[in-house]
This record gives sequence, structure tokens and C-alpha cells, in this order.
Amino acid sequence: MEITIELDARDLRRRLERLQRAGEDLSPALRDISRSLAEGAEDAFQRETSPAGTAWPDLRPTTIALRTKQRKWPGKKLQVSSTLAGSITAAWSRSTAVVGTNLVYGRTHQFGARKGEFGSSKRRPIPWGAIPARPFFGQSNADDEEILDILEHHFSRAAGV
Repeated sequence: MEITIELDARDLRRRLERLQRAGEDLSPALRDISRSLAEGAEDAFQRETSPAGTAWPDLRPTTIALRTKQRKWPGKKLQVSSTLAGSITAAWSRSTAVVGTNLVYGRTHQFGARKGEFGSSKRRPIPWGAIPARPFFGQSNADDEEILDILEHHFSRAAGV
């Protein structure tokens, strides 16, 4: 007795080809990922925490006194004018997702700075005490899950699932 099994793999081949094309152009998924990370940065300014949820350090008493004198306190940390929070941008390509700011002092607030380090576009050393890091860019566990969901959706849609 002989058993013959014929397999028509055309549908499977088409799906694999669509998956391959989806992997070559990730721009739809990377657009959504960069936008999601940009929203996370904007949320960090509202919550005054890092994207992972770590509270930003308090302002120094001298900073609070200066802002009070300028009638800009009480208020939110890093938001005297909301320029930094408003400068968050998202960009993407077929293979890259980028979130950033074009403001030079964004780096200082993201990573902190020691007295004497360069802190502005004028390349002048910071004359006052250290500036603590108040990170607004980054990824939390929830961001990682969102990224995986976006990628899963991208490839599921491409495979026709």
C-alpha cells in the first residue's frame, strides 16, 4: 500500500514573502514605536518621573527661591516655559526609530551635569552646583511590551493573520 501526500505551499510561500517584505521595511512599526516613546517622554514631564517611574530629584531651595521671585513657582520641574517638553520629536525610517530634542540643554537635564561641565550651546561651564539627572527619555517595561505589541501587529498584518 502506498500513500501519497501532495502539499500546495503557494499560500505559505506568499505569506512568507509578505513577512520578508515586512521585515525589510519596518517603517510603519517604527513610526508607531517612535511616536509611543515620544509620548512616554511627554508623559515624564507631566508625572515628573523617568519613563521607568523614578521620581525626579527635588529642585534646590535656591532654584525654588529664584522661581518664586520670578512668579514661576509653584510649578513643575523643568517647565518654566515648557520649551523643553514641547521640543520632543519622533522620527523613523525603514530601519530606525529616533526620539529626541534639538535643545542642547536637554542633554544636561537627561543625564545631569557637574559644576564646571559645559551646559549650554555657548559652551560656557556651569557656574553653579551640580544639576541632577531628570531623565525624560528611556524605556519602561510597559514600553517594551508596547514595542513588542507593535511589532507583533506589524508582522501579523503582513502574514495575513
